[in-house]
Amino acid sequence: MKVAVIFLDYHRHDYTSRTLESLHNGGYPFDLFTINRKGIAAAINEGLDKAWNYDAVVTCANDILMPDNWLKTMVGYVSSIPNTGMCGIHCVEGAGSPENINGVLVNKTFTAFGNVMIPATAFKNIGYFSEEFDPYGMQDSDYAYRLNKSGFVNYYIPSITSNHIGHDVGQETDYRKMKDEGLNKAQDVWNKLTTWYDSTNNYKRLQR
Repeated sequence: MKVAVIFLDYHRHDYTSRTLESLHNGGYPFDLFTINRKGIAAAINEGLDKAWNYDAVVTCANDILMPDNWLKTMVGYVSSIPNTGMCGIHCVEGAGSPENINGVLVNKTFTAFGNVMIPATAFKNIGYFSEEFDPYGMQDSDYAYRLNKSGFVNYYIPSITSNHIGHDVGQETDYRKMKDEGLNKAQDVWNKLTTWYDSTNNYKRLQR
């Protein structure tokens, strides 16, 4: 399996070097695409453009430390579960519920947050992330919604975790302001898009 890592390094670089070091302890080869573009969805989409012909992509933030052999483990799970949408290593939010899929025990979840692997069978079917949420917002939940509706399954790998070291503190930081800008409109965007998806029965976004 040929894997591309889409490394989002467009904001706050305090933890970049530590994060990259953890990525390179993944136990499996990958090509790295560092994206500096502002806006989470736009940044991931730029990475998807570069990695469209890969077998899988992994979206990685510059403030999440990954455990040893993380990529080798992800590849194993995705190879065993052909209808994988998002395969995540738990970091934030709920850890999901245990479920057996194709004889493999996973923690199934609606959305896998944090660093996730998306195989080509999923991203070529669902397409791009919704940039209406940018610079920050519910773009991961939107993508997960479309994956779920299209028959894919999202899950966390049991028994391993990643570490979010870049917690945003201080209400007046540029990072906090960036997040608030997106969150202030996120629910309205979510309502508009999910209504359109369901009314048209179209969950693919093959153009940015």
